[in-house]
Amino acid sequence: MPDRSMAQSLSAAIGLLFLILAGAVIPSRALISLSNITSLIYDAKEINYGHHTLLDSYDFIIVGAGPAGCVLANRLTEDPAVSVLLLEIGKGEIPLFTDSPLVGPILAATDYNFGYETEKQRYGCLGLRGGRCSWAHGRGVGGSSIINNVIYTRGNRRDYDSWARAGNEGWSWNDVLPLFKRIETANIRDFGDNGFHGTRGRLSVEDCPFRSDIARAFVKSAESAGYRYLDYNAGDNLGVSFLQAHTRNGRRATGGNSYLRDIVDRPNLHIVTRAWVTKILIDPDTKTATGVRLLHNRQYHEVDAEREVILSAGAFESPKLLMLSGIGPAKHLREHGIKLVSDLPVGRKVYEHGGVFGPIFIVREPSDNLVSFEQLANAGEFLRFRNGSGPLTTNSVESLLYVKSPFAEDPDPDYPDVEVMQAFTSFSFDTTPGSRSAYYLTDRMYNEYFRPLANTRNFMFLPMLLKPRAVGRVELKSSNPFNHPMFRYQYFEDERDVDALVYAIKEVIRISTKAPLRRFGVELYTRKVPGCQYMAFNTIDYWRCHVRHLTATFQHQVATCKMGPPQDPEAVVDSRLRVYGIKGLRVADVGIIPEAPTGHTCAHSFLIGEKAADLIKEDHRLH
Repeated sequence: MPDRSMAQSLSAAIGLLFLILAGAVIPSRALISLSNITSLIYDAKEINYGHHTLLDSYDFIIVGAGPAGCVLANRLTEDPAVSVLLLEIGKGEIPLFTDSPLVGPILAATDYNFGYETEKQRYGCLGLRGGRCSWAHGRGVGGSSIINNVIYTRGNRRDYDSWARAGNEGWSWNDVLPLFKRIETANIRDFGDNGFHGTRGRLSVEDCPFRSDIARAFVKSAESAGYRYLDYNAGDNLGVSFLQAHTRNGRRATGGNSYLRDIVDRPNLHIVTRAWVTKILIDPDTKTATGVRLLHNRQYHEVDAEREVILSAGAFESPKLLMLSGIGPAKHLREHGIKLVSDLPVGRKVYEHGGVFGPIFIVREPSDNLVSFEQLANAGEFLRFRNGSGPLTTNSVESLLYVKSPFAEDPDPDYPDVEVMQAFTSFSFDTTPGSRSAYYLTDRMYNEYFRPLANTRNFMFLPMLLKPRAVGRVELKSSNPFNHPMFRYQYFEDERDVDALVYAIKEVIRISTKAPLRRFGVELYTRKVPGCQYMAFNTIDYWRCHVRHLTATFQHQVATCKMGPPQDPEAVVDSRLRVYGIKGLRVADVGIIPEAPTGHTCAHSFLIGEKAADLIKEDHRLH
């Protein structure tokens, strides 16, 4: 877990963004108004999702208010005859502090994050704190959409067609595209009218209001290097484009504020926060899920589900809860003294998108002077953000490049295996401990590699492996429901995973030599990463070392409750997301994704919520 003394770091960083509240920056009367002040006071409060008294029973109990859970709660309660209980272990968003995408890493140092971390690594994360990487996992109404990087990518059409070919009926690209369109209200400048985007959905997906000249030059340079400018959310993504983000006028759009905030008064919906579900109640004779046991306000409660229990607690908490309830690998459950209800391969697989921080480029002839977070700590920037413009509307990532490396397993030439994110800055921009803590940077790594860039205009690339060969497991630490799960996962056990990232690094270095970027005097940062000082810079071996020491994690863990047909020995749920062998129990979160997708998983979570809602309505003939 990130050091809870990081509360001081959070306060410092929030202070930089919101000095206006502390009175350290007094705006002119022209900038502030009574309506602005009223709005600030309103947004400084936790969103109220209701204070409901638990009933004895509901038709549906949804465990977890991540994006999928929020969608389900909304869609199922469209039928006024249906009662739904949504249980969330965390709290609601505090918009004043959670709305800016730029503070996402800082929020990872708060209790909006479970604070998971990997086991000690042998081949990656070598230059990070304790030789481990952070596996941030959101908790709160909105789940990881509260703390993520607001990057909205659906992935490649080939992902979904592969799921369907494996026996998951109804999950092909043609099946899910209408759902993706249903989700969105899109505001995409160059591609909004291409037929692949929605205009009346609940989730705002838009071009980031802020876009630096570096981003424009990078996209143009990538085109000059042979990459196609395309809409990577239209099914094919080998190419380059500007970022599409789940934001609304630059403010973070979460599962909570998009799907729940305006329906909290529905009488058939009870949302209960700070509720820790400890067990699924299962009738051992009929093998039917009958409800849940939970801890709320220091009291245990048992609540019945008349129709279904739906787990939307995420790729870690859903398998943990299944295993605590007796559903999982028989041998593993016996080791923890848990009575077996159903022997299923829960947690036996987990994939993650590993990556790397870097390379970094110095801008010798910049068109702006964005060099530090402190520059944004003034009333003018704050009000620009509130009005939907300025750097606070971005998470720092501005454009995406999809690359096909020679090390990809799939022979399809149009199926990329690496995504490269272009950020307008690097960690030198954040002088608070916030980002350092979020990404487990050691003091040595920061001081020797990033601090020398202070007050220098620079930007960074973040290559991310889309199709890793590494696969791990999620297990119970004990039968105590309040213990974190254990992770058996090692980055870069296969050298080809490293080589694919190195190929992408060399590609962006090649792209940097093209004219649009050269006009800004872009220059590769040549300081060596600590741990790689004795290797010749810019060689293949140096970049391999860089990858292993400055490893990036992107919190895209999947497959812990894998979806698959009955004949698949690794499957936990069927294509309708029903847990095998247990009636009245489904899993609806990114843990059901069968294999590592070619996209960030937040979009998938919204999709899974919409898909699950349709399946449940069909099965129960809901209106």
